Amino acid sequence: DLELLKKIIGATKQRKLHQFLCKEFSNISTDYASRIVKELGQGVKDIAPKQMSDQHILRLHQFMHQVRFGDPDGKYLSPAGEYNLRLGVMKELNPDMVATYQGDAKALEGHAFIVEAAVSIGGKDPTIEQNQLNVFRFANRIPLLFEQGNDVITKSAQAMKWNKYKIGLEQGVGVFVSIVSTKIPFKGTSKEY
Repeated sequence: DLELLKKIIGATKQRKLHQFLCKEFSNISTDYASRIVKELGQGVKDIAPKQMSDQHILRLHQFMHQVRFGDPDGKYLSPAGEYNLRLGVMKELNPDMVATYQGDAKALEGHAFIVEAAVSIGGKDPTIEQNQLNVFRFANRIPLLFEQGNDVITKSAQAMKWNKYKIGLEQGVGVFVSIVSTKIPFKGTSKEY
């Protein structure tokens, strides 16, 4: 995002472009930063990030989109964690069975994210309707209540062949997906992408 890059450049305290790249971006090593500065060409090496022209910033932005960076470590994100997700589902729904999973940190357009998921079967809570798939979506621990059924989470859960896993929808299946990120990729009310 070009505007985000401009905002980071405006806020940095680094005096050299090389230092800026190493300090402000988690997956840019010293060698990688040197390569980026070299690729940008002469006149950029000793320039302060705040002194960069719009053309230099645009070239840096384009170059950063062309290069594949490693996935972030996710240390700045706050996922609930598998244990807390399991406890929450068990406390609220009292299901017969719960399985949870937390993926590793990945990146989408430079923004780190972590996906956490749980599947519950059965239970005595009226929230889980029998004979249908119940999908609960969360973004940064906040329930997504709008545009239900119009997202990849719901469509993926509905497309799944639950019989292969010996799970019948008559048992009351709950699918819980939580996305934790610095920028949530959901369109809709207050979750603009």
